[in-house]
Amino acid sequence: MKKLIASRVGAFYYENNKITPFEYDEAPTELIQNYKSRINHSSRIKNPCVRKGFLNGDKNRFNDEFVEISWDEAFDLIAKNLKHYYEKYGSSSIYAESYEWGGVGKIGWGRMLIHRLINTLGGGVFELGDYSTGSAIAAMPYVFGTPTVYERATDFKEIIRNAKVVVFWGANPFVTSKIAHDIPMHEHEKYLKEIAKSKEVIFIDVRVNESAKAMNAKTLIPNSNSDMAMAIAMCNYLYVNNLYDKEFIANHTTGFDEFRDYFLGKVDGINKDLAWASDICGISEVELKNLALKLKNNPSNILLGRSIQRQLNGEFNYLAIICLACMCGHISKDGLGIEFNLSSGCKGESAKNTESLKNINSLLGEIKGQNHYIPSSRLNECLLNPNSTTTYKDELIKYPDIKLMINACGAYFTHQPDSNESLKALNKLDCIITLEPFWTSLAKFSDIVLPVAIEGERYDIEQSTNKEILFALKPIKEPFYNALSDFTICKEIAKRFNKSYEFCKDLDELELVKMAYLDIAKRYEAKGICLSSFDEFLERGYEKVQGLSELEPYTRFKNISKINLIIKGKIAKYEIKDELASKYPLFLISAHSPYRLHSQLHNSDIRDSENNLEPVYLHTDLAKQKGIKTGDIIRVFNDRGELLAGARVIDDINPKSILIFQGAWWDKCDNMCINGNVNVLTCANPSSSVSNSNTAHTCKVDLEKFQGNLNQEIRVFKEPKIIKKPL
Repeated sequence: MKKLIASRVGAFYYENNKITPFEYDEAPTELIQNYKSRINHSSRIKNPCVRKGFLNGDKNRFNDEFVEISWDEAFDLIAKNLKHYYEKYGSSSIYAESYEWGGVGKIGWGRMLIHRLINTLGGGVFELGDYSTGSAIAAMPYVFGTPTVYERATDFKEIIRNAKVVVFWGANPFVTSKIAHDIPMHEHEKYLKEIAKSKEVIFIDVRVNESAKAMNAKTLIPNSNSDMAMAIAMCNYLYVNNLYDKEFIANHTTGFDEFRDYFLGKVDGINKDLAWASDICGISEVELKNLALKLKNNPSNILLGRSIQRQLNGEFNYLAIICLACMCGHISKDGLGIEFNLSSGCKGESAKNTESLKNINSLLGEIKGQNHYIPSSRLNECLLNPNSTTTYKDELIKYPDIKLMINACGAYFTHQPDSNESLKALNKLDCIITLEPFWTSLAKFSDIVLPVAIEGERYDIEQSTNKEILFALKPIKEPFYNALSDFTICKEIAKRFNKSYEFCKDLDELELVKMAYLDIAKRYEAKGICLSSFDEFLERGYEKVQGLSELEPYTRFKNISKINLIIKGKIAKYEIKDELASKYPLFLISAHSPYRLHSQLHNSDIRDSENNLEPVYLHTDLAKQKGIKTGDIIRVFNDRGELLAGARVIDDINPKSILIFQGAWWDKCDNMCINGNVNVLTCANPSSSVSNSNTAHTCKVDLEKFQGNLNQEIRVFKEPKIIKKPL
């Protein structure tokens, strides 16, 4: 019998080691094929393990052996360490932040459960903002008065009805919407294809990305990190030529005069005109002028990607483009203006009067301990400099003195910048506890490692991105070796503190799944919509809600009153400092990979590679200059570290930039990563004092053809040395 599995890359059926897409997925992605090799992959963790040196107090974690232990021994050891640090140092010594992804589900999502567990035990250290939108999530409330980043996006249907020109700026939706936090049905693709057929579509990116090719769209290829200069100069052009929407600026913005004085050069004597920007971005004055005129003179919408704000002064990169959109005057008009949430997660799909599933916190009540917070990309800084200070939204924050880290699906080395600095920072910790299905780089660097069940091995409940389908996650096979779900692990740890009732009312996963289903069924019943019984839902594996009606068309900022063009007293200013002024000549772009979900799926059989290494994409002219051809092994380096990658020579990338997709697992060999983990090279400098967020896309490097012999075995997908427990 075919077994339905739901995941963050889509739903699919699994039968006799064959994958077939779920019938309601409108554009199934090839990523579902990863499951076959992942579920029984050799890199899966088979039993709970403790690092051998940890047992005798040795903190030298690199290349240490592990000792298999029983689950009871693991739970007791974890409880002993947590109790010790809570009693001696308090909740500020416990770091309990995991990253956003991992396994899917409203009951069993690892990050949510670790948060709940630590709050149940007394609290810990958590993050402000996130890596995806760290600059924007801190800054946009000052501009619009609302969170804006993750709010409901303008309907694609409204853009199709009303826009003539659509600009995707730093966005690659065909790739970044392959995945979602819930179960993607990929409905958005048909809208993107309709936009491609009926609108003038322009992409702005340092390369012709996958979406631009799929939409057969024109691409402007600027120099990296020049987005702000482009936007400022187009604002200058519209103002000087009296082409901007004076009424919108006067009635719906504040702070424009300060910005105007800056771009006219009244502040520093530099007129930020098209010639000024052209020298910076490498786009001709004519093309910049034409883009400004197209945006102003046609019903248009600028769809921003998140890469723009993952740069130096990322908050103000967004702000400069918002200023441009304000001067064009289309904001608040149906389907027009600017949008922040249509480039990822299948947003903009048709919206109906659906209900949302409640998660464990909503069902049982949220728990709050004595918590402490740091900006999301500042953990290295915090660990290396405890009790020093930083800022978030320009408010002073004192770094706690963290002793213990507990995380689920954390993949620290593939999302925290500057891996070699991360190594030093993690060595400051007394104890690292990791819940993971696989022997990732962080798992190998941990002290206590617990094997986690993945989808197809545990119970949970989730819904599709358009909220029209409910999915029952259930075991289709026994968990791999000795794996347990994140839920079971956290409940067992809570038991050691006599707090399992507080954690989950002593319910099990299936009972909570049923509670969530009956809750949403009751809310649908109040609307006159009947769902199947829970037993029928569980048996079938999904419920497609019938009788839904379309919501009214939606445009973000439809009723906006004021847009503030100043963030904490600062306007959008283009500056060359820090990494931009580096001695290295090339920008390293670390975009989302079409072949994985951040670092997830990298250990699958369909992993993309060049000469068995992570690919590095470089322009034909740069390749000729360096004596490189496709397939060559390349050494990419800067002062922070170096990595090896396999060359792919292409024509449609900026000659001053190279591309290595983010998310490759770290395989350390001396100071070099031989598996292409870009965070060996990325810069840890913060965006600005507003968010103190990450600047992964402001990274300068150089490269050369690798002259050595790659004799070192690539061990990244192999388990460490393990002392097996007696049979």
